[in-house]
Amino acid sequence: MGAAIGIERASRKSTAGMRTFSLVCLGAATTMIVNEYLTVHSVTGGDPARLSAQVISGMGFLGMGCIIVTSRNQVKGLTTAATLWTTAILGLVIGAGMLEVAAEAFVIIIIVVHVLSHASHKLEDYTRVLTLYVEVDKNAGIQGILNLIDEKKYEIISMEKKKTDSLMKDSIALQMDIDLKEKMKHTEFISILMEMPEVKYIEEVKKV
Repeated sequence: MGAAIGIERASRKSTAGMRTFSLVCLGAATTMIVNEYLTVHSVTGGDPARLSAQVISGMGFLGMGCIIVTSRNQVKGLTTAATLWTTAILGLVIGAGMLEVAAEAFVIIIIVVHVLSHASHKLEDYTRVLTLYVEVDKNAGIQGILNLIDEKKYEIISMEKKKTDSLMKDSIALQMDIDLKEKMKHTEFISILMEMPEVKYIEEVKKV
């Protein structure tokens, strides 16, 4: 089950793929089996939730290793971290012997990571607020973009200067949140900006 869940993440070149998800699910299931054994056979009695609780909290450290913020302020790895955490819980359910619940949870996870991911990306492409990372000409680039946004009757929610990886010293990097006033396909506005000679590079910032 862990491997099947990891296929989708592996296809997206995530830091955690099939092997990571397999081991997380296996480790959590084994931990829960040991937890059940100690609870039943311990002379002094044991806390039935102790080891499983440690798995759930410990997964936070593994999840943090999957989340990165790029130089262009893109947050990557959130879905991977959440899926890893859920896969660990799936392993606990399997280890506890609740196989029917595990099967139902597995189907739901597969639907979320394979089906809803496509729907989510479609929705993100049509939201009202657009976040852009742009590298423009230091002299006339910023004013050109501002004029275009004003012409389109859009609104700049926020704009901040960013460090640029570009070797061109005449460029400046900006990250802008733009209110398009209505839901529209982001690529349409981005293609207009790309045609401007002042724009050296442009990329939509997404959280994945």
